[in-house]
Amino acid sequence: MKQRTAYYISAAVALAALTSCDKDGDLLYTDGANKADIETSASEIVLSKDNLNALALTFYWTENGEITLNNPAVLPPANAVTNTVEMSDKEDFSNLYEQTVAPGVFECSYTVMELNNITGKLGMTADMALPLYVRVRSAAGSNVDPKYSDVLRLTVTPFFIDWTTGYYLDKDKNETGMTLSSPDADGVYTGFVGAGSWENWWFRDPVNNYWGNSDDGTPFRASSASSSWNFWFPEPSGSYYVTVNTNDAWWNALHIDNITVGGDLSGEMTFNKNLNQWTLPVDMAAAATVNVTLGGKASLYDIESGTGAPASVNDVTFTGNADDLAFGNAQGTVSVALPAGAGALILDLSGKSPKLTAGESAPVETVSEFLYFSGLVTWDNISDYLILTDADAKTYGGAHYINSEWGYRAYPEQSWETAYKGADGAEPLAGNLVQAESGNDGNIPAPEAGLYVMAYNMGELSYVLTKVESVGCTGLGDDWSVKPMTADPANPEIYTYEYVKAAETPWGVKVLFNDNWELFLGAGDKDGYAYLRTDSGKSGFAGDSGIAIGATVVLTVDLGKQTFSYTTK
Repeated sequence: MKQRTAYYISAAVALAALTSCDKDGDLLYTDGANKADIETSASEIVLSKDNLNALALTFYWTENGEITLNNPAVLPPANAVTNTVEMSDKEDFSNLYEQTVAPGVFECSYTVMELNNITGKLGMTADMALPLYVRVRSAAGSNVDPKYSDVLRLTVTPFFIDWTTGYYLDKDKNETGMTLSSPDADGVYTGFVGAGSWENWWFRDPVNNYWGNSDDGTPFRASSASSSWNFWFPEPSGSYYVTVNTNDAWWNALHIDNITVGGDLSGEMTFNKNLNQWTLPVDMAAAATVNVTLGGKASLYDIESGTGAPASVNDVTFTGNADDLAFGNAQGTVSVALPAGAGALILDLSGKSPKLTAGESAPVETVSEFLYFSGLVTWDNISDYLILTDADAKTYGGAHYINSEWGYRAYPEQSWETAYKGADGAEPLAGNLVQAESGNDGNIPAPEAGLYVMAYNMGELSYVLTKVESVGCTGLGDDWSVKPMTADPANPEIYTYEYVKAAETPWGVKVLFNDNWELFLGAGDKDGYAYLRTDSGKSGFAGDSGIAIGATVVLTVDLGKQTFSYTTK
């Protein structure tokens, strides 16, 4: 807001009220107070979305809640006058916004957001300095005509708010280019998102409120409070249809499990998360318009289900116009023109509305599920590995015991053919990688013997190692204190924790390194594996469900194989 001004309406409005008769049959009446002039210290207000909570307008009027009667022996009722503020963009107040003021209150204040909303309800054009007329209507009863103050004329420049578009942000509140839409501008936003397993994110509404979660026990509640934290998706990565309801403060995630093409073409489509597209390769003998059906299954995660398992599995379809598809469960075909030759049928979910088009299949890079190593202890084979933690970033992580005299190498496949060594300047705990040209071309420098967390980024060809000083687990029985784990004397990569099961484990288990909540093993894409995580918002791996309360249980974690198990004694 470029200018903030307080306006004063000094208006004692004359009232007339006919009251009940006294015992002698005399009439009691009032003329009310004399009307006062309106005064203002300024007349122009320019509103800005950069200061939504700033005070934009305050005005006052003289106290007129009391009335006087012609018989001073009779006391009138307190706060007998009802005051109503009227605002209009028309001098004759034919287009009206009104607000009744509580008894005994003789002022009104509006923030930038509130005043801008009023101008919107009046239909005032954004970014134009336009007149806004204000007056106070005062009434002493329903059977008496109200009296009006003089009219205050202001000039207000409102700003435009596009209530149809919200923004999908990453875990650090950065723009992603993805949006959610509210076609009816009703505070309910929907859209298609390509999301990773347990991906964290925020929603920003059109007036820059950041929506996240504020309820530990219910992941799908939504809040714009400053104390909220990011949303997170369930474990399945892939194609989601997301709904954020800012009115009722919830969101849900509908995971589209598959899309099958039928009709003139047939086949199972493949989802490309980076492009937010489903594709089906086609090879047309001649150019033609084809009629196809698009349907599949979708798993709904919501407030009732949480992230553990879907609340329901539903049939979903895409129907209607190829340039503006309808998403739901209605049956129907879609017509689309395809050129001759090899290409692809593309269901594009990246825009404000789904589209079915012809194109070329984008190459899908295959990223190895594991990064392999040799030389951590011996060079006999390529058996040690780290698990892929982010396919887009090509990051791998885990923990291994290292006792290497000459260093070690990394391999994208379980083959000696392609190997990576340390680049110039690489050190034991951090450095860059380059591809080795021969068997004796150098290695990754090894640290002193010990157990290390290993984080490798094969997209950036870099690595970071952290010496492990302690290993502890947390989350069992919903107890989030850190319990020390015990190393196996025969294998420095195996740790155990023995306990008596006192309660269920609804939110999983984390294995913390060095008591660091930003460096732990938690849940990932595959059941039964423990994934290296560096974000405390990520979930723990599966708990001890199926084991009876009161049983003595041993949690065993193999850091080298990144597996875990529960056994009873």
